[in-house]
Amino acid sequence: MNSQTKFLGIDIGGAHLKIIGLDKKMNVSIVKYKSCPLWEGLGNLKKEIQLINTISKDKNIKCGITMTGELCDFFKTRIDGAKIIHELCKKIKFEKYFYSTSEGLSKQKTLNFNDIISMNWYAIGDLLKKIVKDTIIIDFGSTTTDFICIKNYKIMNTGRDDFSRINNFELVYSGLTRTPTFGITRSIKIKNHEYRIIPEFFSDSSDVYRILGMITKSLDIDEVADKSKKTARESMARLARSFGFDFKTKNKRLIGKLAQKLSQIQIEEILTNLNYLYNKFQYDKDTPIILAGIGQDVLYNNMKKKYNVSMITQYLPGKNTKLKHVSSYHAPALCIANLLRDSQ
Repeated sequence: MNSQTKFLGIDIGGAHLKIIGLDKKMNVSIVKYKSCPLWEGLGNLKKEIQLINTISKDKNIKCGITMTGELCDFFKTRIDGAKIIHELCKKIKFEKYFYSTSEGLSKQKTLNFNDIISMNWYAIGDLLKKIVKDTIIIDFGSTTTDFICIKNYKIMNTGRDDFSRINNFELVYSGLTRTPTFGITRSIKIKNHEYRIIPEFFSDSSDVYRILGMITKSLDIDEVADKSKKTARESMARLARSFGFDFKTKNKRLIGKLAQKLSQIQIEEILTNLNYLYNKFQYDKDTPIILAGIGQDVLYNNMKKKYNVSMITQYLPGKNTKLKHVSSYHAPALCIANLLRDSQ
């Protein structure tokens, strides 16, 4: 039980559930990052909702909810998914608010589900537009990378759904842990030698960053492709399989280089989108870039010499604790909790 928590931000994804709690002074009191694969059915989410109800005995806690889980292919359509998730969330015992682009955090019993579907990214912009005049926020998550553009305290993004955002360089389906290796690129060139990638799910981006030592155990919560161990050695074996050869000790150096190149290509795609948005919305060169998501540290290390980058927590209230830093890995849930507090 947590008696300090007064506000909860919950982000229900297709693979994960993220929960951030704030106390009355806006300090982060809870951070939970749970595996919750909706494609296996609703049982996982039902179980997690039961656990949410054990967070506190205080039923007056205000709980804001956003979602992307409705995109999961378990549901017939996105609208159906949103309605089913919304219905399940009614079992949360706390005072519930659902986030939509039209109403913000709403207690209304009848909702326009088109304004709820996959709008977790918008909650980040909704909060930061009150704080920063001009910025591009990059949320580098497990599965996707979101770009939220703010200019003159307004959200400038052209797209609202995944289709329009992908085609306007505002969303990249590439993340730190869940992107199949062949989804990063189909081939790699090292010293004039081309290495082609087999388009089978033999490995993913978690293997890349596990080999490079850039992913912590607390963020490494998903099953791997072959359902075996999450070690650098096993990741090397999986990555080698994606290139059509078996792992051997003599190949470790090559596999390390392939992992480095895969990370580089992924980061370059993110930066290509960033530079496109820089030009599209005519930002100044010194415009701050705000980073969030479980991949924010990887991005920061690749961007700090060229860009004016900072972490999202620098702009949010509350004590600068380790828990606050960890909460920024789950920016939509964190921002929902802050928006709840601001609305009171």
